[in-house]
Amino acid sequence: PVPSDIEISQSFVPDNVGEVAAAAGILPEEVDLYGSFKAKIKLSVLERLKDTNNGNYIVVTGINPTPLGEGKSTTTIGLCQAIGAHVGKKVFTCIRQPSQGPTFGIKGGAAGGGYSQ
Repeated sequence: PVPSDIEISQSFVPDNVGEVAAAAGILPEEVDLYGSFKAKIKLSVLERLKDTNNGNYIVVTGINPTPLGEGKSTTTIGLCQAIGAHVGKKVFTCIRQPSQGPTFGIKGGAAGGGYSQ
């Protein structure tokens, strides 16, 4: 049987955000930690990295979902996984809006469920 979204999310152990920042090349003094899993990055990192090459920015906007419900969130996660795993690039993915259906009783606003977490 396929596990539920909550079972999948509860089985996941998040990475320590300090280690994630270090892997991305951010120095410890440029990170303000809020526990083990949240942080703010100081703007001074922009000055330090101003002479490095810029990355690419991909925006996944309005598309019609497939009959199986695959839309922007699934496409975004798929692109992230493909670029990271198959192309070998460093990838950061931001899905800005959580699912609004359970909270507000409205359709849309999904941020991916299941294994996309």
